[in-house]
Amino acid sequence: MKKLLLATAVAALSVSAANAAPTVYGKGFLTLDVNTGDNDTTTTTYNTDGSVDSVVKTSVDADGRSQLNSNASRIGLKGSEALTANTDLVYQLEYGIDIDAGDAFVDADGGRMEKSDQFYSRDTYLGLKNAQYGTLLGGRLSAIDDYVNFANVTQGGVLGGDVVLASFDAPRTNNTFNYFSPNINGMQFMAMYAMDENNDTDTLGRDAFGVGGKYEAGPMNVGATYIQAGDFKVARVSGNYAISPVVTLGALYQNTDFDSDDNENAFTISGEMATATPWTAYAQGDFVNNVGGADDAEKFRAVVGGKYAFNAATTGHLYGAYLSSEATVTAPLVKVESEFDGFGIGGGIEYKF
Repeated sequence: MKKLLLATAVAALSVSAANAAPTVYGKGFLTLDVNTGDNDTTTTTYNTDGSVDSVVKTSVDADGRSQLNSNASRIGLKGSEALTANTDLVYQLEYGIDIDAGDAFVDADGGRMEKSDQFYSRDTYLGLKNAQYGTLLGGRLSAIDDYVNFANVTQGGVLGGDVVLASFDAPRTNNTFNYFSPNINGMQFMAMYAMDENNDTDTLGRDAFGVGGKYEAGPMNVGATYIQAGDFKVARVSGNYAISPVVTLGALYQNTDFDSDDNENAFTISGEMATATPWTAYAQGDFVNNVGGADDAEKFRAVVGGKYAFNAATTGHLYGAYLSSEATVTAPLVKVESEFDGFGIGGGIEYKF
């Protein structure tokens, strides 16, 4: 009997330890990228009566060297621990790594050069998950607009970044609480609150809050979010739809109020098409008007690319992009107009574990 009880106890402890063990996960994503372009500037000076005094045009090559880039490579630990029959403690410690470079020297205060930390915090949190009431997380977290982005299909070191071109796009915020409701028939609500602690860890400069919701069911996904930090306000709507078993179309619109005379308006449309081979082709177009709240500042980008699934964990990437931007800065008696036009190509390998 004692041997039986001992064996039962050991088995129970083994199951408990297995349940408590964290999951180790991550990915390495390395690409080779090259970009080329031109920066054109027109500087117009005026006389006091408003007439033009002079117009000077300059053009500078913006060709970049070939670069080996690490793209959101990371390693992390995550897991959960049952507290009651319906409530779990959940946790995640995720850190970004640059697998192509290691520590870099950065300019510190007073002109000193110091090494930066190779491991930098991504989404790191502790939280509670209840089957009936939802999940509450606290820590350093992605803003909730990250969960309502059904249009971005860019990958790797593509020109303009592997994101939509909106100036505000899912930043990670410190000292933050995120709430996610249970998923009910594809519908989920979410909210966030970022604390203003009046110290160097503040992310948005003051208290910020956000609310949102999304619906994910079958071939359709759609959602909306609203985030505000003082006079800064940003509203996003996004969705995608599988028009066939192999083709999915996506779109995103975002209006950002920087407390200036002109709101930024960002649009993204995209498409993905699976093929009879391991290749999946994609394309994306981004247009941003009044970039950063500046009148007549515009950006446009077109991206095409493909993903090759070697297996469930390993994906090859090829892509190319065209990016153009325009901006105008006006001061007393001076106007500076700048334009950029550039192309970029790249490719690489991504491995998830």
